[in-house]
Amino acid sequence: MKRSGLIVLGIIALLVIWVISTRNGLATAQTGIDGEWGKVENQYQRKANMYDNLVRVVKGAAKNEDTTLIKIVQMRSRIQEVKPDQNNPQQLAQADKQYSDLGRAMLNINIEAYPTLQATNLFKDLQTQVEGTENRVTVALGDWNNAITAYNTKLVRFPSNLIANLFGYTKKDNFKAEDGAKDKKIDL
Repeated sequence: MKRSGLIVLGIIALLVIWVISTRNGLATAQTGIDGEWGKVENQYQRKANMYDNLVRVVKGAAKNEDTTLIKIVQMRSRIQEVKPDQNNPQQLAQADKQYSDLGRAMLNINIEAYPTLQATNLFKDLQTQVEGTENRVTVALGDWNNAITAYNTKLVRFPSNLIANLFGYTKKDNFKAEDGAKDKKIDL
């Protein structure tokens, strides 16, 4: 009787350890998603700061380029109003679109139409930084998506799905570009 009782206690202890371990793995995965989102927000902040610098450069180098300046300033002000929620894919897509539109606007300024801007070495350097920042955002969003995929995989795999359901863990949505984004052209 004592031996069977010890076996039952051992099995219960193993189950408790397994539940705790699985629960901790899910919590770690969920926290990883938040950490990766922080990296995305960091890159968005970097972009916003860089665009402030771009506006200052454009203002200094483009006294006669009022139309371009107005468009860039308007795009920048819209970006500063956006505070996307990582749990709201529509807000995230809208913010990413606005950031991308402004980045493409900076990169696509026509040399013939705006020779003063293109001749400014600082502006050229900042254009390169914009391109690099766009790449950083893409990488950060990719890492965030990977963290979400790893987390969602834990939610559906047996037997961790039992613990996920027991503790109320729910599926997270990956970042998705807006419909038609790959064919989108920028108009200034």
